[in-house]
Amino acid sequence: MKILGDLDELETMVSATLAFGRDARANEPVSSVDLVELLRTILDETGDANPDVAERLTYHGPPHQTVRARPVALKRAFANLVSNAVSYGGDARVTMVPPADGTVEVSIEDDGPGIPADEIDRVFEPFHRLEQSRNRETGGVGLGLPIARNMLRAHGGDVVLSNRPQGGLKAVVFLPV
Repeated sequence: MKILGDLDELETMVSATLAFGRDARANEPVSSVDLVELLRTILDETGDANPDVAERLTYHGPPHQTVRARPVALKRAFANLVSNAVSYGGDARVTMVPPADGTVEVSIEDDGPGIPADEIDRVFEPFHRLEQSRNRETGGVGLGLPIARNMLRAHGGDVVLSNRPQGGLKAVVFLPV
């Protein structure tokens, strides 16, 4: 029945909206986090949930890098970025550049279609989706990137997106160390 599908969609949107609001006021304590271990965990969990892409989930960079962060919030931010790479590009290549000037840089690249240039900034607006159907299976509710950016900014960092010249998208996260 269509009405049951609509109710499921509405319930998902309400749950996502409530989670978005909670994220903005989370009181999780800050602790020392090995960012590399966190990224590898996210890639392992993503591979477990998507065995068909597990071999296309990679990490390159230093073996360890500690940051001061709220671990659950930081994990959610990076998990959203990796999930988008897998959903829209079928892969996720995570690369960390060793810190420079007190900032660590982590990029997440995929081989998907990228994002139209005029939409790059708009995808960080809550509920903005590039895929306009109401089908959750093809595009979520439009909160993954806003949540990731809010959480990263709460840590003193940020995320920027760019289309790769050879195709696909690159999300670059900057975090203080």
